[in-house]
Amino acid sequence: MIEKNNNIDELYSIFKEYKENYKPIINEFTNIYTYKIDNNVVAFLIFNIMYEKCEIIDIFVIDEYRRKHIAELLITNMLDDYTVENVTLEVSTKNISAIKLYEKLGFKVVATRKNYYKDSDGLLMLREIR
Repeated sequence: MIEKNNNIDELYSIFKEYKENYKPIINEFTNIYTYKIDNNVVAFLIFNIMYEKCEIIDIFVIDEYRRKHIAELLITNMLDDYTVENVTLEVSTKNISAIKLYEKLGFKVVATRKNYYKDSDGLLMLREIR
């Protein structure tokens, strides 16, 4: 079940698996969708909506729930809920499964950011909506 939920505290239960000591920057543009199974958060999508643009900040699915189309559901739900001109995101060049998902959803690589991550380059991906 997907919920719009800007309560960051609900996400802390899965942050340990995601990133140790992770705290996303939340502001008035930030939105959070969670995906729950049996009332437990198993995935989340954090994104900013700034006027006509959307930027995906983070998306994460707990290992045991991956390859079940949850990330795809979170992104498509967000796209259905907001009217924006485009959506951007950064992804590690090493994260092949995520890159394939984003390409399937219509994102295209528009730039490479050298040393964006501590162990790899980052790809800037864009999906034009209008």
